[in-house]
Amino acid sequence: MERTAEEAIAAIERLTRELLARREGAHLIENDLDRLILEIDLSLRDGARHEKGAELRRQIDELLDDAVQHAAVFRPGQAYCHRCASAACEHSQPPSGRHVFVGYAPTGAPKWADFAQRCLDLRHPEVDRLYDEPPALLALNHTAEELHNGLLRAFDNGTFALLGQVTAGFYAIPARADEGRGVVALSIQAGLSRSRRGRPRVGLNLLARGPGGEGLDRIWERQDDLPWRRPVRWAQTALSTLGPALLKRSRRGTELERRVDRILAGLQRRLERGNRSRSRRTRHAQQRHQSGRRPTRKAIEDARGAPDEAFLHDTRSGVLVVLGDRGRTHFFAAEGKLVSSVRYSPGAIDKKIKQDRWQPATDEQRETLRQWLVDPDRP
Repeated sequence: MERTAEEAIAAIERLTRELLARREGAHLIENDLDRLILEIDLSLRDGARHEKGAELRRQIDELLDDAVQHAAVFRPGQAYCHRCASAACEHSQPPSGRHVFVGYAPTGAPKWADFAQRCLDLRHPEVDRLYDEPPALLALNHTAEELHNGLLRAFDNGTFALLGQVTAGFYAIPARADEGRGVVALSIQAGLSRSRRGRPRVGLNLLARGPGGEGLDRIWERQDDLPWRRPVRWAQTALSTLGPALLKRSRRGTELERRVDRILAGLQRRLERGNRSRSRRTRHAQQRHQSGRRPTRKAIEDARGAPDEAFLHDTRSGVLVVLGDRGRTHFFAAEGKLVSSVRYSPGAIDKKIKQDRWQPATDEQRETLRQWLVDPDRP
C-alpha cells in the first residue's frame, strides 16, 4: 500500500511540473517553488474520478498562478508602460512574433521593432543569416541607459525600471500556411520594481508572441520544448542571488546595474551556444522524422486507428487534433503534415473541449486527413 501511495504522489508531482513548464513566467519560480499545499477531496463513488481530477487540476493551476504573480516583478509576457502605469494596456505586447522591445517613447509607451530590421539598423555583421533556412540565432545586449534614453523624466513614475535586456531571434517555430514564415524573436528583460512599501524586487520577463500572434504558453502546442527555457532559468537564478542591501541602494549606473549587465552577458552567450547545440539535435530529429521513426510513426498510427470522435478542430490555431491513448495528442496541418505531438492530462483535454477551444471535426476534415495519412503523396 505504501508503494501505491508513493505512486499517487509521484503522479501529482508530474502533473504539477507539466503545468508549471507550460506557464508564462514559470522561470520566476521553478528554482524556488519546492512545495504546494493541496486539499484533495476523494470520493469513493464510481464515476467521480474524472470530476475530482478536474478539481485537482484547477487547484494546482490556481496555486501556480498565485506563485507566478507573487514572484513576478511585472506582468509575465507584457512590457511595463510608463504612460499607462500598467503592464496590461494596449501598448504592452509586441505586435507580432518578429517584434522586440527597443525602448520607450518620450511619453512612456513601449516601442517595438522587427528584429531583423533592428539588426540591419545596427549593422550587425551576420544579419543576412536571419534569412537562412533554418534561420541563424542572433542575440543582442541592451543597457538600461539605451532602453530609457527616449523616456522623458516627467513620465518616469519611479515604480519600475529596466536594468537591461537581451533580444534574440530568430527561433524556428512550426507555422500554419496562412502565417508566413514560422519564426519568433524574444525580448528578455531584467527589471526592478518597488512595492507600495518600497520593497525592491528584481527578476526576468519574457516578451514574445507566436507566429499566429498567440502567447508563449500556446507555443507549447506547436513545439514540445522551448529552446530558451534553460538559459532563462539560469539567468533568473543568478538574479535571485542579488542581496537586499544591493537592491535597496539601486540607482542607474550603480553596482546593481553592473552586476545585471554581467548576468545578461552570460544569458546572451548561453542563448547562442544553446541554439548551436539545438541545431545539431534538430538535424538528427529531421532525419528520424524522414525515416518514419518515433514520434512521427506513433502519431500516424494513432491517427489511422482513431475513432471519429477522436478527431477535433482547434478553433484558434486551425489545426486538426487527434486524441490517442494515454493522453497522447497529435496536431496536424490541413495537408496532413504532423505539426506536434504532446501529452495532455484528461482534465486538460476536457477543459479545452468544454471551452469550445477544441470542437468536433467535420466529416470533410476528418476524411481529408485520413486520406492524406493513407496516401501522403497524392496531389
